[in-house]
Amino acid sequence: MSKSAKIAIISVMVLLAAALSATVVLLVRENQSVTAAMAQVNQNESRVAEANEKIKEYEEQIARQEQESADETAKLQKKLKEAEAAKKKLEEENAALKKEIETLKAQKKAKTQNLVLNKSGNSVGQSAAPDGERICYLTFDDGPSDNTLAILKVLAQYDAKATFFVINSSKLDYVQNIVEAGHSVGLHTASHKYDKIYTGTDAFFADLKKVSDRVEKICGEKSMLIRFPGGSSNLVSKKYSAGIMTKLTGMVTEKGYAYFDWNVDSGDADAANPRVAYIRNHVLNGAKNKNSICVLMHDAKAKTNTVKALPEIIEGLQKMGYTFQALTPESYGYHHHINN
Repeated sequence: MSKSAKIAIISVMVLLAAALSATVVLLVRENQSVTAAMAQVNQNESRVAEANEKIKEYEEQIARQEQESADETAKLQKKLKEAEAAKKKLEEENAALKKEIETLKAQKKAKTQNLVLNKSGNSVGQSAAPDGERICYLTFDDGPSDNTLAILKVLAQYDAKATFFVINSSKLDYVQNIVEAGHSVGLHTASHKYDKIYTGTDAFFADLKKVSDRVEKICGEKSMLIRFPGGSSNLVSKKYSAGIMTKLTGMVTEKGYAYFDWNVDSGDADAANPRVAYIRNHVLNGAKNKNSICVLMHDAKAKTNTVKALPEIIEGLQKMGYTFQALTPESYGYHHHINN
């Protein structure tokens, strides 16, 4: 082999050795990178596992808090229902007590009035007003009617209060006008038919309930004022049931009602439609020598002269010193002697 050939072979071998050395270096470096990357992956996977544990822990905490919150909400709801039930019970108890109080007041009032009547032998109402005062209770039976609004207009003109003892008439919605004007509404039975309401106590209260329910529905308040058709001393009722008025006056009082007769009659029922002067004079003459009067008038379609006489009646009574009030369950009853 020539010298030049040997030199060429040695040169090639040197170059191959250098290339191999460079390749080894590169492989070593790549292996180091892979190892480092795998180490980082393992480290990250470990951190992911730790994060999963944390997430699981937090989820469990949240679940526990939600359960505790649900339990607390359930407890509060139970306490709320218990409080509402206790409130309802107390309200019902108070309502029953108030009703009992009203009944006891009515019974006491009836006993007091009966004592006064038994001692005095009449019911002109001399003890129904404080000394030095003259009180007038204007009352209108048998309405509401086409005249009701005209009566209310006159009363408003004189700032006078009154009481309307109503029946189940076609104009019964006017009780709302009556109440809004500050007057009292009393019950005069639904039918006002003697041969129906005075056949027995059950018949009376069934008829009374019809007008009572309608009045309460219209104006939102139950009336506890009553006037018996014909008054408590009427003699017609015994034709249908002997002793009925004695029974009824006791029973209405027991039920918490206050019944009212009168001690001044306007005479407007003495004929179909008496003259204005006749009605006016009846009232003014009847009011003399009294300090407390309950005036019987009628609010019926035919009683147009009652409406016309009303201004003169009010003015005449004002000159006598009377003031005008509406009846309440606590007012003096002006009870008549019961003859049946």
